[in-house]
Amino acid sequence: MIYLNQKPQIGVVIALFFVALASRFYGIWEWDLVNDEYFTATKAYERYASIINPAYYSLVVLTYKLFGDAEWLSRIPAFILAIFSIPVLYFSWSRNIGRNAALFASGILIVSAWHLWFSQYARFYIGVLLFSSLAYFFFFRAIYVEKLSNLIWAMVFSVLAVSFHVTAIFVPVSVAVAYFAIFLFLKNDEYVNLRNIKIYLVLCLIAGVLITPVLYMVLDRWVATRQTWGYGAILILPQLVKYLQVPVVVAALFGWLILLRKDRVAATFFLVVLVVPVLFLIASASFMAISPSYAFYILPIVVLLAGIACEEVRKHMAVTHSFVVSAVTFFLLIATLLPGFASHFLDRTSFHFDSVVRFVDDNFQENDQVLSFKPGFAFPDGRAIDAVPFISFERDNTVDWYRALQPLLDTENRTWIIVSSKRKPMATGLERWLLCNAKLVWQKYAIRLDYEVNGYQVYLVSDKTKNSQETSMCVQDD
Repeated sequence: MIYLNQKPQIGVVIALFFVALASRFYGIWEWDLVNDEYFTATKAYERYASIINPAYYSLVVLTYKLFGDAEWLSRIPAFILAIFSIPVLYFSWSRNIGRNAALFASGILIVSAWHLWFSQYARFYIGVLLFSSLAYFFFFRAIYVEKLSNLIWAMVFSVLAVSFHVTAIFVPVSVAVAYFAIFLFLKNDEYVNLRNIKIYLVLCLIAGVLITPVLYMVLDRWVATRQTWGYGAILILPQLVKYLQVPVVVAALFGWLILLRKDRVAATFFLVVLVVPVLFLIASASFMAISPSYAFYILPIVVLLAGIACEEVRKHMAVTHSFVVSAVTFFLLIATLLPGFASHFLDRTSFHFDSVVRFVDDNFQENDQVLSFKPGFAFPDGRAIDAVPFISFERDNTVDWYRALQPLLDTENRTWIIVSSKRKPMATGLERWLLCNAKLVWQKYAIRLDYEVNGYQVYLVSDKTKNSQETSMCVQDD
């Protein structure tokens, strides 16, 4: 049996807290607001009163009221939740899988590029992760310990996770599936507490009847937005693995195989709570825009499995080697993650969106207009900008870009177009239109040690550039 019920060491908890604090605090006030952070920073007062996903916006409003309305302060709730999520993982899960495995898992979480990103990102993801981690802990504990309080706490933390984002509903849902599988196939295991499992399954049936109409309403509204930025059913799984980071996923696979040999109940629990959210991503990505980040709450489960693998190697080597030497698997894993960890800070310090704004500002002429695919473009002095209405994101291949951008050719005014540079290329139609009707006048890329690409390009549309490339690719198909 994997369940150990070991008490965590308080000194380790404190050390993890300060390491998390140091690694998440640097630059949080300085980095540019990116992607959906802009909407959190500017629309928190509108959204915090909603019954859907209110928690993070409420924390942002509270932060503004306490410290002022500087937009970077919208990251403070994510930062605070993040620095607690690391020691909490060790403090809680030490009691389930042992101190060393939980310590290794927490160490992996510290250098996880995905966790680091959301630690300094003004969105709800870290709140979902923290409370999902605690919910998983109590759900797992309820299998082995008869106390009903474990189930109660698990449901409380599940509700808190859902209050940050509704996709966290798949935490209690996946646990219900795991409990059902254990009840069907492993109920004769001497360590399984069937009482808690039966109670929870009954509660899920009742709750399912009550909340299914609400969840359907949320899903219907989500699909009705007809957003097109999703990855699709085929690409979303490799994208999820990329965010989790391949070395961690490989280590987690070995950790699960170790669990399967030692404790089939625990192996079933961990497998199901991972597979159900992934299946949801794949299924929903076929008909709606959805991001792998909506399964961010599985990250603690993945790093816990990786921690179990590291601990298994350490135990086998500990007979003849010191703790540091026997933890070689953990240190090698950390080494493979460091380029991504370091790239976060290199990226943020080597490139600021302000340089894009300054360039456009320095060369701006009267009556110029701006089409920025990054939301919130504004000059430092706050003067009004003739902004082209948002069309779609720059990698949307469903848009007829020739038709959408035709008004820019019908005006005598110049237009500045700001697009992001990523590994994923621009939409083919947009790229062709820019080649034929605009001039690349500025570009810059952030410094990174991994394979990610991040930067911006600035194009200028003027009378001199319109229809300037007389090549076959500049002729629109009929």
